[in-house]
Amino acid sequence: MKESMKNEVLVNAEAFTIATQMYVRLRRVCGRVIDVMYLVNNKDYAKHVLDIALTTQDPELERFVHRLSPLIDLYPEPNPLVVETKTATEKQPVEVLETYSMEVTDEEIYQAQVHHHYIGALR
Repeated sequence: MKESMKNEVLVNAEAFTIATQMYVRLRRVCGRVIDVMYLVNNKDYAKHVLDIALTTQDPELERFVHRLSPLIDLYPEPNPLVVETKTATEKQPVEVLETYSMEVTDEEIYQAQVHHHYIGALR
């Protein structure tokens, strides 16, 4: 487990380094801006960016593509999404508490206003 985590970190670090260099070069050559963090985490986006880099026909970008291509294949597979299943639940009657009152008393109104009055007096 530790070995696979260590390998994953090394792959991501190397991919991040190359991707940041590609970011700068793509921006200079054709004005394209890429999301480096997404490139490091998403295999499909990484392949798309490599295709864009190859279409520029820039020798330095081609060198970056050749360095990054093997690393993309080493990206870890994404975890499957957790699918929630709803189970049928029976509706249970809600107990009505007799002690709960919807009416607000004068005392509660006064207590609520005391704090506002005090803060207003300080200003």
